[in-house]
Amino acid sequence: MSSTEKQSTDITTLENHSPVPPALKDTVTQKTTTQETTASTTSTDEEITTLENHSPVPPALDLDGK
Repeated sequence: MSSTEKQSTDITTLENHSPVPPALKDTVTQKTTTQETTASTTSTDEEITTLENHSPVPPALDLDGK
């Protein structure tokens, strides 16, 4: 290919079709008081889901081995 020919780049759009966890699906209301800001409150029938990352820490970010 000569340098005068146009090069085309194929661009593919990736979409995330995974389901949204229940804790992130609905908007949570916040109550604000005059003295302090309280944490987000949820209704009693709403389940709270905690997401944890169990992937290993890259060596460059591992601060235990200083």
